[in-house]
Amino acid sequence: MSYQKHLEYIRLLNDQFRYYKTIESMFELDQWSALPLEGGAYRQQVAAHIARQKADLFDCEEAKSAAEYFKQVNLNEIEDYVERGIVRSFLFRYRNQTKTPKDLMQQYSLIRAETMNKWKEAREKQDFEVFRPWLTQVFDLKKKIALAIDPDTPAFDTLVSINDEGTGCTDISREFDVLKTGLTELRHKIEKSHVHAKQDIFNITLDPVRLEAFSRQLARESGYQESRGGFNNKVVHAFTSFMGPRDARVSTHQNNNLNMIFTYLHEAGHAMYASGGSEYVNTANMWGGIEGSFQEAMARFNENIVGRSKAYWEYYFPKLQKEFLEFADMELDEFYLSMNTVKPSLRRITADEVTYSLHVILRYELERDCFAGVLEVGDLANAWNDLSEKYLGIRPANDTEGVLQDMHWAGDYIGYFQSYALGNIYCGQLRDAILQDIPEFEHQLKQGDFGRLNNWLDENIRQYGCCFTAGEMAERITGKCLDAKPFLKYLKEKYEQIYQL
Repeated sequence: MSYQKHLEYIRLLNDQFRYYKTIESMFELDQWSALPLEGGAYRQQVAAHIARQKADLFDCEEAKSAAEYFKQVNLNEIEDYVERGIVRSFLFRYRNQTKTPKDLMQQYSLIRAETMNKWKEAREKQDFEVFRPWLTQVFDLKKKIALAIDPDTPAFDTLVSINDEGTGCTDISREFDVLKTGLTELRHKIEKSHVHAKQDIFNITLDPVRLEAFSRQLARESGYQESRGGFNNKVVHAFTSFMGPRDARVSTHQNNNLNMIFTYLHEAGHAMYASGGSEYVNTANMWGGIEGSFQEAMARFNENIVGRSKAYWEYYFPKLQKEFLEFADMELDEFYLSMNTVKPSLRRITADEVTYSLHVILRYELERDCFAGVLEVGDLANAWNDLSEKYLGIRPANDTEGVLQDMHWAGDYIGYFQSYALGNIYCGQLRDAILQDIPEFEHQLKQGDFGRLNNWLDENIRQYGCCFTAGEMAERITGKCLDAKPFLKYLKEKYEQIYQL
């Protein structure tokens, strides 16, 4: 069979695979926002059926023939980036799907709903022991699946590569060591400074309905189009659902403090990226953006590099003051200092820019050690508390503040945590590239003008969907795959100025 015939076949297979992924995204959104407690068991039967059908796409002679053919093709010789992306994605999925034992995948699918329920129950009771037996099963099944996929590679490396294709634990651990050292040094310098905000703006109670409306407007003005998604506020943990090439839906939880603004900016970053593919990319069903770290980079860029900048709030602070009289007598400099206060906290999702990645590194190291057999699942709660004290200087008072904080292990995001800190690293690299091409970047933010920034992101990143890996995309733009130094440089410059170091 010719190259073109094989390519035509895997194009059709990719279309079907994406259709199943859309169904799974719908299930996920429903599970978090509307699925009744007693409906979970049947839903997981349906989800397991869909997962089997998705896996069966690759379990046939045609797929085997295509895989054997394309394994002999040098990807670098495929000139068209969409074709190259389709071939790379097919080979990646073929390996993962055909090497995953169906009985293990079915076992895993069938316990997911109850695992989530037990996590929720454990959080309410502040007792990790309620969740521990289920997490033990989950980790055990995931390890068996990973070793079946690649018996010659440590299980955790395989799980990480599934979430961050092309990025290995050796590179991650190396850059995380650089990041950990730099962040710890900066945190200690800040702690010794005598600069303190007069009040914590995140502890000011605001009308949640008006705050939600204001936050949504900021998301729109940053470039998010509701015609390509929409909002709902019915979930405990914010996320964005990638339903289709022009359908990326933002889900949040309504609250009464300013963290809601940054949640919306973060999720809008995800959604703009996921729905920003070109027609060429979308027609080939290569939409959605690069999963894992680069998706997080796009979200955290909008949330932090843009949303926590002085330039951004020079434009938006007067609007905030007009909408919320609680800030009427506050100066911009005081607001900016309070917004960027570096103070270790127990919650990852509300952590400041300097300490956030330390939360992520903590989780990454715990996962890595569990799958390596260095740490038992039953020891996770204490190990979490010990690392929290070591990296952040604070110790959780209970399991809900600590090991039960995130839904990821219950929600099938195992081997994903590193993506958040990798996203921060890529943010630093992208910021340098943007400043080189748009030196007036900050001046435009002061005017509330996001046009040129979004055009740059569309042209250089969003239009390509998932045709490249994160490392390939970073190298295309910056010349390097993964480099923590630009992000540390950005933080050092920003926070030394804020804290007059």
